[in-house]
Amino acid sequence: MTFDVEAFFNNYGANNVGTVDSSYQNKVYLGTLKEPATKTISPTGAEYTIPEKTKDKTETIAAAKARYLTDDNLRTSWEKTLRANGLDADPIQARAIWNLSVDGASDWYATSNGQQKITPEQYVTWYASGKTKGPAAPTRQVYMPTRDQIDADISAIAVTSLGREITDADKKESWYKDLTKGITKLYGKGTVTTVKQVTNPKTGKVEKLVTQTPEVSKEKIQSVTEEALTAADPESAARKDRLDFTKWLYSQGGSTK
Repeated sequence: MTFDVEAFFNNYGANNVGTVDSSYQNKVYLGTLKEPATKTISPTGAEYTIPEKTKDKTETIAAAKARYLTDDNLRTSWEKTLRANGLDADPIQARAIWNLSVDGASDWYATSNGQQKITPEQYVTWYASGKTKGPAAPTRQVYMPTRDQIDADISAIAVTSLGREITDADKKESWYKDLTKGITKLYGKGTVTTVKQVTNPKTGKVEKLVTQTPEVSKEKIQSVTEEALTAADPESAARKDRLDFTKWLYSQGGSTK
C-alpha cells in the first residue's frame, strides 16, 4: 500500500483535549523497563532489598525523533514494521511516518495521563489496519469441457490403449457412463488461486504473490481413463500390447519367429 503521509497526519488525533498531568507531557511510551533488585541501608543501619520492579520506558518526543537518525537498529526495525503492515514507504516517508507515530503515541500517553501506553509501532499498526485489506479468499477456476470433448478425449486415449476408437455401443455401457461422470468430477476440482502479500528479500518491497494450484492434472485424467478402458476391454488392451511389441521388434531388425 502506498502511504499517504498527509492523510495519516490528519487522522492521528492531535486535537484531543483534557486535563493532562505535566509529568506525561512531551513523552512517548516505548515499552517497559525492568529495574533489578537492589540492596540498601536504612537510616537505622539495617540492610534490606528493594525488589525488582518494572517501569515505563519513555523518551521525550524530540529525543525519539532525533534517535531515528542515529540508531541504525531503530531504523531497520521500523522499516520492518512498515513492511509487515503493508506500507510501502521510501526512507524519507519512513522517517516522516516515525515522527508522526511518535506524536500520535505521545498524544495517547499524555492525554490519558499514562493509562494508554501506546508505542509508535502499535500506533502505526492501528492506522494500517484501517487502510489495508485482509488476505483475499482463495478463488477456484474450473474449466469444464463439453460432453463431446470428453467423448473425443476418451476415444483418442482408447486408440493408444486398446487400438480402437470408442463405439456407440461402448457409450451405452455402465463402465463408460461411470468414466465420464468421474472425469467430469475431476475437472470440477479446477485450479485454486491464492493471493497474498510478501516481502521481496532482494528489494525489501512488498509484492503481491499469486499462486495457482491445479487440483487435477491432464496426466491424472489420462491415467484414470487408461485404467478404466483396460479394465473394460482387457482383450483389446492385450492385443494392442502384442502389436506394439511386434512393431518394436521389427524396428530393431528382429523377428517374431
